[in-house]
Amino acid sequence: MADQMNQMEEIFQSLNDVITALARRVNSLANKVEQLEHGGGGGGNATVEDYESGKLYKRNTLLVDTATETLYRVSCQTEYTSVSVESDRIAGNLKLIGFESQVITINHEPSQAELDMLPEDSLVAIYSTSANRYIPVINGDNPIQGDNNG
Repeated sequence: MADQMNQMEEIFQSLNDVITALARRVNSLANKVEQLEHGGGGGGNATVEDYESGKLYKRNTLLVDTATETLYRVSCQTEYTSVSVESDRIAGNLKLIGFESQVITINHEPSQAELDMLPEDSLVAIYSTSANRYIPVINGDNPIQGDNNG
C-alpha cells in the first residue's frame, strides 16, 4: 500500500511539474504576443496607423496615407505634429517606405527630391486633368476594324 502511495505521489508530482512548465511557457508566449501587439517586439517601437493631420507622431511610427495607400515612416528625431502628407514629406518628417503598386501617378511636375524618394523600379506617370485625352491609333499587322479609336 505504501508503494502505491509513493507511486501516486510521484505521478502527481510529475503531472504537477508538466502543468507548471506548460503554464510558464504559456505566460512567456503571452508576454511576447503582448510586446508584438504594442510595438515592443525586439525592442522596437514601430506601429502602423492611418495618417491624420494635426496629430502628434513619434519617430519610427509607420503611417498610411489612405488616399494613395502609401506607407511612410516618421523620420524626425523625436516627435512632430503633422500638417499634411506633402508638407510633412517636404519638411523631412516622413520618409517613403512603400505603396500599393510600383506605378505612381503625380498630378504636378515632380521635383528631383520627390523622384529620388521612389524605388528604382517605379513607373512615374505625370498627368494633367486639363490635358487632351490620348486616343491610341493601332498600326501594324492586326489593325482594329472601324475607326481605329478603340
